[in-house]
Amino acid sequence: MPVRDLTPGTRLDTQRNGVVVCIPLFGAHELFVRCLASVVEHTPADVTVLVADDAGPDPASRAWADELLAATKDSAPEVFWLRQPANLGFVGNVNAAFDACAPADVVVLNSDCEVADGWLEGLRAAALSDSLIATATALTNHGTIVSVPHRNHPTWHVPQELTFDDAAARVRARSPKLRPRIPTAIGHCMYVRRAAIDLVDGLDDAFAPAYGEEVDFSQRCLMHGLQHVVADDVLVLHKGGASLNVDGAKNPIQERHERLLRSRYPYYEKLVAAIEQDSYGPISRSLAAARQALLGRRITIDGRCLTRFATGTQVHTLELIHALWRTQDVRLRVVVPEDLGDYASHTLGLMPGVELLRAVDIDEGRTSRDDVVHRPYQLSSANDLRVLKALGERVVITQQDLIGYRNPSYFGSHREHEAYCNLTRAALAMADLVLFFSEHAASDCLADHLVEPERLSVVHIGTDHRLGSLQPTPAAPRGMPAGDDEPFLLCLGTDFRHKNRLFAIKLLHELRERHGWKGRLVLAGPRVFNGSSAGEEVAWLSTRPALRDAVVELPAVDEAEKAWLFEHAAALVYPSTYEGFGLVPFEAAEHGTACFWAPQASLTEVLPADAAVLVPWDAAASAAAVIGVLRDERASAALVERVATAGRALTWDDAAVKLIDAYDRVVLSPARLAGVTAAENARLEVERDEWELRYWDLRNQVGPTGMALVGPDGHLPETAQRALAGLARRRATRKPLLSALTALHRVGGGTRTPVAEHSQDPESDSASNGATGPS
Repeated sequence: MPVRDLTPGTRLDTQRNGVVVCIPLFGAHELFVRCLASVVEHTPADVTVLVADDAGPDPASRAWADELLAATKDSAPEVFWLRQPANLGFVGNVNAAFDACAPADVVVLNSDCEVADGWLEGLRAAALSDSLIATATALTNHGTIVSVPHRNHPTWHVPQELTFDDAAARVRARSPKLRPRIPTAIGHCMYVRRAAIDLVDGLDDAFAPAYGEEVDFSQRCLMHGLQHVVADDVLVLHKGGASLNVDGAKNPIQERHERLLRSRYPYYEKLVAAIEQDSYGPISRSLAAARQALLGRRITIDGRCLTRFATGTQVHTLELIHALWRTQDVRLRVVVPEDLGDYASHTLGLMPGVELLRAVDIDEGRTSRDDVVHRPYQLSSANDLRVLKALGERVVITQQDLIGYRNPSYFGSHREHEAYCNLTRAALAMADLVLFFSEHAASDCLADHLVEPERLSVVHIGTDHRLGSLQPTPAAPRGMPAGDDEPFLLCLGTDFRHKNRLFAIKLLHELRERHGWKGRLVLAGPRVFNGSSAGEEVAWLSTRPALRDAVVELPAVDEAEKAWLFEHAAALVYPSTYEGFGLVPFEAAEHGTACFWAPQASLTEVLPADAAVLVPWDAAASAAAVIGVLRDERASAALVERVATAGRALTWDDAAVKLIDAYDRVVLSPARLAGVTAAENARLEVERDEWELRYWDLRNQVGPTGMALVGPDGHLPETAQRALAGLARRRATRKPLLSALTALHRVGGGTRTPVAEHSQDPESDSASNGATGPS
């Protein structure tokens, strides 16, 4: 099929609602070759292509086009060649093409662009998605506000590991098709509706030969109530300015046209800035989807908990990171503390490709933001919210449970509990997605409307610990009676009241008194200052001295000591009344140790309900059930197997798949103004705390004597203060002044020193007014 010539001033045979692909051409033959070849290959045969040759200097372009079309099949689109007798410039050339294509719509495709499969269909669908749309612009590697994968930062190519066709296919498959509104069409590839051309009369000759013409056209459309959209499922490869700047030099008339735009549309630059900075609107979501399609998933994990001590939270965080790393579907960055533990450093070192970011190196506004930042444990301060917003476009927070939110007795004062509750509400309001370990914990959150159901997801954690480096050789805990062969029950956990250690003591009493069991109870876990059951335990044991001798109390144990206790215990007693998941029974099963629990909270969800041995909270009935297991090895083994079987369904690999799905959904999640407000409130709260600290620091530096002189009720008037300050600043007068004041003080026998003030806000309830709650 030969290229057909079109005489200037004549029109193509087109229909209204049809479309013509127009390629303006002037030089840059090598780029035009790739452009036309891609258009012929990927454009439907029933679409006309018009090459608008603006008296170009290189005859090779036409000759090559003839060769290309001669070699194509009948399925290729028909190509027309419109050559101007003299150079009109881009504006005049495109206006001539608009006239030649009437009454059809026109796609203006720069000759330094390449297209891929489905490009025109995507553009047309976006342009026709609403009757008010004037233009639809394709995404590209080099296109200001529609640049991907690096937003607002044009590049010269797509990622090197991808072909352009693969890159375009990925963007098309991943696109949410939101067709976000933008203030202007971008000229590399824009679909222009005929109604818009007829309404505002095409491009303005004031912008001849080029630069700013599409912005002016777009603003005139906006002034008539029309809109411009992004075809966010279309990626076009753009060389970037090569069609007009062959040598790469900046056109000298660009600045003049930019001044003209500012005079006509003084608001335009602010519109563009708003789009560039938008974090929650459709444009942000569409660009994030395209970026993820091209670069892969980029996830930051807040690992600031990975300090010197390895507790359950630290193990869980590392297992989560390792599970995500094993998928090889995520590019991981982990925020680590200055005192990163050796165990964590070693474990992270086993995962090539994981980037470590020191918390002290986070620079708000400069540190790159990943698609998602995930805090896999609860927040401890309002500053955590600010840090998270600095690290990710979308924020995911894991809320393990609400025991601290529900229980004010776990705090030193009402003010501390109120601060914790406020932090919890702010975190859940700001998060784009909130994860829970169990359906029960999620339901507890929904009961108080702390998060909407659509922003909530349940991802069970794995029970199959895969990191051998976190499983140390068992070691007997310090404080464990040496040479004691008596069997013992193990009750593991902090002495918060919901851990129900007193019930474990009562259970031991019933076992010894009613069933003659000659064993002990080992209570292993740290004491807490608020909400402890220690007083109740002591009071109950004080009247039972024989039982008191059978209870062994250990402080917090490390992983090696915990493993030893699991291996040597006759069974584990787990009488907790409130758990967000309940990992301890599965850990016991790994060591072949039976566990006794009650059907409470999430335990009924992750463990077999009919295997719950404890009767809440009847110690006598529970002892009657427990003794049968303690005296029957087969019953004990069967119970262990029941728990192990349930645990085999809860794997870290499965958790990783669900986490990635959750991350994908949150990247495409709708905008949430409530999240913006919560983040801003958190920022203001942090700033308020900083200013308050500065105030008290300065006040303490002034001291009580200084405050008595210059404070609100000070004895020195403002004029005297200024005079003294002036004299003290001058070297010539400072020494005589201070000597005279010291002498007067001595002559007067000294003055009474005011009573020292508090070194903190006197209205605070305690020196520690943090929001850290129970875990």
